[in-house]
Amino acid sequence: MNDKKWISRRTPRLWRLALAAAAIAVVSACSSATTPSPAPTPTPAIRADVTDATGDAAPDARVAVAPDLVRATASVENGTLTLVVSFAPGTFDRQTTRVAVLFDTDQNPATGIRQQDGLGADYGLDLFPAAPQATITRADEAGCAARSACFVTAGSASITVLADGIQAVVPLSAIGSSTGRLSFLINTYVLVAPLTPVLFDYLPDANLAPARVQ
Repeated sequence: MNDKKWISRRTPRLWRLALAAAAIAVVSACSSATTPSPAPTPTPAIRADVTDATGDAAPDARVAVAPDLVRATASVENGTLTLVVSFAPGTFDRQTTRVAVLFDTDQNPATGIRQQDGLGADYGLDLFPAAPQATITRADEAGCAARSACFVTAGSASITVLADGIQAVVPLSAIGSSTGRLSFLINTYVLVAPLTPVLFDYLPDANLAPARVQ
């Protein structure tokens, strides 16, 4: 635009400034209209899918049916981890079956609470279908060394009870992960007394490496 052709020399100075400002505003509006802001880039999805043999849960006379893990899927997208844990049909009791998950969020076995499977657990997740939410825990290395609690409560996550399993949706920020790339172990247990858990099955099995979301 050339504003000088239509602004007369006899136009008062204040009017010239006003017209110039208006012209700048029009140019800015035109410029902003032709240069839209880029859309945010979504976080790529990553996942892990782990299976376990049916019928390998260790029996215990105090529990009528041993909960038998058969599959777990962990998918990460847009800052959220969705974990689905599945049991063999007929072995999942909504009133008694519990699931414990250990996360190695930095994938460094030398940090967190060390496990025999080569995993250094930085966070944990306790799933109980009869509870309204899952409990997120954080590793407490000092407390564990002093033989007190190895994990302390750090938050909660939403859960959905399925026909033969349970789903949890966990914000990555709640388990100290920025990328979602992590290792994990799962076990299932039943409390036969308030402080007496009985473990029945592991996923992956105890002789295998931890599962990895990558």
